[in-house]
This record gives sequence, structure tokens and C-alpha cells, in this order.
Amino acid sequence: MAGDERETGAVKAGLRLDNPVQHFLRRWASEIRPGETLPSYESVALGHLGRLIEMKALAFRDRREAGAVRLLRIGSLFAAWADTGAGENEIGENEIGDNGTAAVCALRRDRARAICEVIARAEESCRPERVETHMIVNGAIATYNLWALPLSNRSLSTQWGEVSFILLLEEHAARQDLLETMFGATMEGMLALQAIRDRAGKAVDFEIIALNQAAARLLDREAGALSWQRMSDLAGLFPGQDLVSALLACVCDGGRTHFEATFEGATFEGEAGARHLRFGVAPTGDLVSVTVSDIADIRAREEALRTLFDDNPVPMWLVDKESRQIIRVNRAASVHYGYGPEDFLAMDVLDVATPGDRTRMREFLETLSDTRSGAGEAARPVEQSWIHVTADRRQIEVFPYARELLVERRPVILLSVIDVTERRKAEARVEHMAHHDALTDLPNRFLFRTRLEADLLRARRIEGALAVLCLDLDHFKGVNDTLGHPIGDKLLQAVAERFNRTLRETDFVARLGGDEFAIIQTDLDDPSDASGLAGRLIEAIEKPFDIDGHQVAVGTSIGIAFSPSDGREADTLLKNADMALYRAKADGRSTFRFFEPGMDARLQARRALELDLRKALANKEFELYYQPQLNVATRRVTGFEALLRWPHPERGMIPPDEFIPVAEEIGLIVPIGEWVLRRACAEAAGWPEMIKIAVNLSPVQFKSKRLVETVVEVLQETGLDPSRLELEITESVLLHGSAGNVAVLQELKDLGIRISMDDFGTGYSSLSYLQKFPFDKLKIDQSFVRELSDRPEAMAIIRAVTGLGRSLQMLTTAEGVETPEQLERLSREGCTEVQGYLFSEPRPASELARLLACGTQPFERLAKAGEMRAGEAVA
Repeated sequence: MAGDERETGAVKAGLRLDNPVQHFLRRWASEIRPGETLPSYESVALGHLGRLIEMKALAFRDRREAGAVRLLRIGSLFAAWADTGAGENEIGENEIGDNGTAAVCALRRDRARAICEVIARAEESCRPERVETHMIVNGAIATYNLWALPLSNRSLSTQWGEVSFILLLEEHAARQDLLETMFGATMEGMLALQAIRDRAGKAVDFEIIALNQAAARLLDREAGALSWQRMSDLAGLFPGQDLVSALLACVCDGGRTHFEATFEGATFEGEAGARHLRFGVAPTGDLVSVTVSDIADIRAREEALRTLFDDNPVPMWLVDKESRQIIRVNRAASVHYGYGPEDFLAMDVLDVATPGDRTRMREFLETLSDTRSGAGEAARPVEQSWIHVTADRRQIEVFPYARELLVERRPVILLSVIDVTERRKAEARVEHMAHHDALTDLPNRFLFRTRLEADLLRARRIEGALAVLCLDLDHFKGVNDTLGHPIGDKLLQAVAERFNRTLRETDFVARLGGDEFAIIQTDLDDPSDASGLAGRLIEAIEKPFDIDGHQVAVGTSIGIAFSPSDGREADTLLKNADMALYRAKADGRSTFRFFEPGMDARLQARRALELDLRKALANKEFELYYQPQLNVATRRVTGFEALLRWPHPERGMIPPDEFIPVAEEIGLIVPIGEWVLRRACAEAAGWPEMIKIAVNLSPVQFKSKRLVETVVEVLQETGLDPSRLELEITESVLLHGSAGNVAVLQELKDLGIRISMDDFGTGYSSLSYLQKFPFDKLKIDQSFVRELSDRPEAMAIIRAVTGLGRSLQMLTTAEGVETPEQLERLSREGCTEVQGYLFSEPRPASELARLLACGTQPFERLAKAGEMRAGEAVA
């Protein structure tokens, strides 16, 4: 590299050309010979260092030590900079080798690093390189450029290697005062105070001899105004606080300490208000070093934490980690547990736990420090709840949260708890409600099924037997219809209580819905165990119930299925027990029946009947038969009652009492009833005007919102005079939803239609309904007519009904008249109308012509016509 290029490089490096070091650098560049990359040691170093002799050192790599850098010919200023602690201006004797050289690796670490770094740079670039380094000189920071100039050593000792280096120190012109640098660099206020003593030598005040701008800002004064002020002069800035006394106490103690003071009326960044300051004091004789910090944010955070702790609605404690002693408690804990703060502070935190939970609580607190929970991490929750005891000995269930903290350098545990007692109770209530019947509090169908599956599994495991009993209350619908659903609900509750009193502890009873119940009887030794239980249940339920002053009598029918003989699965057992229940109800109720394989066939037959009913409606298989009604006084036909018949294509004529209840259960009675009404009115429209038509209405039809609308449509379509239509209802129409049904009946009556009550006297409270609605006719049930000759009570009832009819101006019709003797008695009692086989059995519309032709003749001829027709049929 040419000399002018090296000089230019030096200038670019920031050198001053009037400096001795820079002159030497120019000489280094000028001594490079053509074809050489480095000047020789002799041409540059010998006789040319001059004033630089004290600030230089010669460095080379020692081949005997694997190229380790060693120093030779060290100037005094360089030695002072490279101080190893042995002396002020020289390398220690331990660092000097046998050949008068010093190992760089033995120097102070920062000096050795600077020397090695600058030499490495010079080796790589083959030109002078520099690094910056610093030294404290008389309390000031001196900054140096450490230069390394590479030189060729080919003519010198081979120990030095081919290249050596002249190291030069070049000091920057300005030095920085160390104290001023530190004072200015910190955001903390710094004060230097000198103690002022009285004649007796006692320190009485302090004088500010130095301070930084941060201190002036914190004390809201100019730095010049505070210099040489006494601390007593600042008393007005700290009302109610004696800074001088606090400083004197620190000086007397002689140790480092701190105290806090509130600076009133200060302004800080444009905001007025009190400022909380912390004074850190470090005395050295009469000289006192003071740091001043603004701790307003710290105070605010502490206040926020205190508020968060003290005002937190969650019970919280601070607990000493080692002793587990409670050292602080918030108000919520005192209120929730009933202990005063003083009581808590005298307690071990384990005292709030039950004896059974203290071990778990202790183990958790002891292992808390083993977790990673720290100041910045969330509190650690306990996986299981604890049971705590309040001051009034009430047990509560809590979920604790805990974390370890340092409070004033003291390890403590912050413990908080969430009371889940009421939530647990609510959850238990919800759980209970999900698995129990709301009305009777018995297990529901879901829980029954779960229990049955578990009992079946256990029975299979131990090869045991169990029984499933399905129960249905007899005549419960009548209770609802006559007394209303509130009484029915209370009856179900009373039945559940009797079930519970009758069963063993091992038996399990559930309400499946409505008036259906089921029982699991386990550990059976013999089938008679189940029959014995069934007998006890029937006996318990058949005793009358007193419900709100009403004597209510019901019974129960029971079906029984056994496992494993009748099934090993829950569904199979329930189905079989249910079929046995149907058999018990069909056999007269208030009894029990065991499941038999043939019952399934009967159930299938019922299901087939349901399917056939739907087909019959779609295919119009139904027919109407008519039975005449005669006026006893005029002895002539006044009308006909329409009776539904079903000639099944395969099974023949199916009795109405067999298929009509099924139609009501499966919801077909409404469309069937509409068909009957429409067909009967159309037929009657062609009869003589004095002949009426009576049509039965099912209680289910009253649930339809279109009943009145349908009757109006039928009358309009057929042209039948409303006065010729008589609708027959049973008293259950008034029992179930009586208010609404009475309104419907009134609408029908307002149309001019006649309303009669069928089967009067067979219900629960027939007389009360005569006050609710003005019926046109009362029909005496055929059971009373049939027993006229055998039971005097039957005649008494007929006499009472006919008497009521006369008093209330209602017609009375006796059904089931089969003998002249019955007719004679009914006539004497004043019965208005009669119908029965004495006159004619129900006949299809095609056979009414002869009856209608005789309708104007006395009923003896009508009876004869009926006999003739019957004879013809037999023939």
C-alpha cells in the first residue's frame, strides 16, 4: 500500500495530523519499500519514537508458546494502562518472563482482550488498526485509541517471528468526570450531604454539597437553588415530617437504610398533588450519600393491591409459608367464616379445615413451592375441593386457589377460596330433578332404566334372579275427570308414599309417566316373592285415600316379568311386564298377572287391530246401524240412535266396545266421529220430519277445536233441521275440561240442537252436572233396566231419574228394554221414551223402511214387525 494511501486511511480513521501518534503513523506509511507490504522494524521503531516512548509497547507472537502474544519494551504510561494490580505504573514481576517479556494473557482481562483484538485486526489488514479503550484517572474517565502498527522482523531474532507490532496509546482530548456522568445518567435523584455539627460536635443539620438534575426535579427546585441549602430549609416541603431527624438517625446508626416522606403541593410533569418519595441513605462519616426515588406508582400499586385484597368479595388470607400462621385476612373471609380479624391472626390456616381435610391441605401448602407458580403466573388451583368449618361450626365446600409470593422479602402464601356449597346443592338438585319425577319425587324412567341395567348385570354375575313389576292405577282417569287434575296429582303423591312404605329397602320403584309405575325386586328366592309383593301393593292401594276432604278409591293392576326366564335385557323385561299388565287389566283390574309367552300374540293382535282401523277409515269399511226410540205415551217411533258397526273383511263384525276404545287411544275417533255425524244426518234428511236422529259424541271429539264448526257444516250440507239432531254425551265430557266443554255444548244448543246425557247414573257426580247445563234428555243406563226384577235399588234409581226429569222438564229414555214387564214398570214410573230389543235390534239403513212404515202405528205392531224381521233373518 502506498504511503499516501495509508495516510489517507489514517485521516479517515479520525486522526489529527498534528498529533505525535499521527506523525508516527505517517512515518510507518512512508517507510514501506517497493515490493514490500510492511515497513521494517529498524526503519520505523529505532530512533523515531521520541515522545511516544512512554506510551508504547512492542508486541510479538512467541513461537515457543503457540503464538501467544507477549509484550516487550513497555513504556510507563502503557504499563499504567495495562495495570494488573501489581503496581501503579509497571507490570508485576510475576508477569515478566526470563527473556524480559510479559505475557498478554496475564494482564487484566479487558486489557488483554483489547490488545489481542487490535493485533488480530492489524494482522488481517497489514496496516495500522485501532480499538477504543478507557481508564479511570483521578476520578475522571479517560478514553484512548489503542493502535497496533505491524512491522517486518526478517532481520531480527527468529523468536519474534516475521511480524511484530508497536502498540501506541493515544488519549482523547477530553475527559469525562465520573461522578457527573453517573449523576446525569440515572433517573434517580442523587444528593451529597455534609453533616453540620454544633460546638459540642453533635450533628444537627446537613448541607447539600452536590445534587443531580433528577433530584432537583423530584424536589421541584432548580439545582442551583438547592446547592449549599440546608435540609432544614426544606422542612416546608414536607409538612408533618422531619427529614433532618430521619437523616440524623441514619447517621447515628451508621448503616445503610431508607425512609419515606410525602412531598406536598409539588408539581410533576404538569400534574399537581402529593408526591411520595423514598430516601436511601448511606453515611460515610460526615459525608452522606442520598438517593431519592419517586414511589408514587409503587404506592398506587400497593394501594390497588390492598384494595384488591381487602375489598375482594372472595375470602383471602396471607399465610406465612413456614409456620402456616395467618398474617393478614380480608373482610370477606371474616364475614364468610364468622371469625374476627384478631381471631384469624391467632390461627393456623389449617384450623379452618375439618380434621379429615387438614392433611390434604397441609400437603398442598408444603408442595406449593415445588410448582412453577411465580410472581407472574396464575394462582394454582386445587384439583379437589376442601371442607372448611365456619365459626358457627357450619361446614362449607370450597375450591381454593393459592400461590407463593414474597412480601417484604418474606415468603408467604396467598390463599383464596370460592364457596361452592350452594352451587353443589344446586347441582345436586338439578341432578336429582334430571333423574326423578317432579310430582312424586320417585326415580323417573331414565334412572329406572339405568338401575335395571345395573341390577341385571349384577344378577348375571351372581346367577341370581330379579322381577320387574309394571303397575297402572285403576280408574285414575275417572278421578281426574270428576275431581280435577290437582286432586289427581295429590293422589299420585299419596300412592307413591304407600309404595315406599310397602317396599323393602332393596326394592326400587319409579314413576314412568302418568299413572304408570314400575318396581325392580332383586335377590328373589322364589316367584312367590314377587306375587307376595304384588298382593301387598294391591291391598295397600285399594284402601280409600283422603285427598282434600274427598274419599278417593282406586286400585292397581300389576304385570310381572322375571329375569332370566322372561328376558335378560332391560327392554325385553319391560315389554313383557307391560304385556302382563295389559292382561291383568283385561281380567278385571285390581289383580296381577305373570308374563306368559302367549301374551305377545295378543299384543300383536291389538297392533294389527290398530292397523286395520286405519285401513277401515281410508277404505270406508264402517257402517251405521239404527235402533228406534219410542214415545211411551203415544207408543210411536220418535227417532233413531245411530250406532257404528265395523264389518271386518276377514274377521267379520267387530263389536264397538272392542274397536272404539282403540280408536280413541290412537286418535282416530275424531275423523270417524265426523264421518258418523255426516252419514247419519244425510240419512235422516230423507226420513219423515217428525223422526229425529241421535248421534253419540266421544269425549275425545271435544278436544278438537272444530267440533261446532263441523256440526254447522254437516247441517248445511245435508239440509237437516237442527231440531231433528240429538247429540248424546257422557258425563266425562263435563268432568274433563268442564268449563270449555260446557261452552261448546251451549253453542250447539244455541243452534237448536238437542243435547242428551247418556248412561246417566253410572258416573261419580251426575246430579251436579244437571245444574251446569240444561240437558234436553236423560238416558237411563240399560244396567238399571236389566236389574228391575232382581234389585229394588234399580227401581229406586229409575224412579229418582224420572222424577228429576219431570222436575227439570227433561225427557227420560230407558235403554235396553227387552221384556213387556220392563216396559210396563217403566211406563208406570213415568219414563218418557224407551228403546231396546223388545222393539228392534239395531238395523242398517236399508232395513229402516219397514220400521218407518210402522212408525205411525202402536209399538206393538212395531215389535211384531221386528219379530217378523228377526224371524225372516233366522229363516
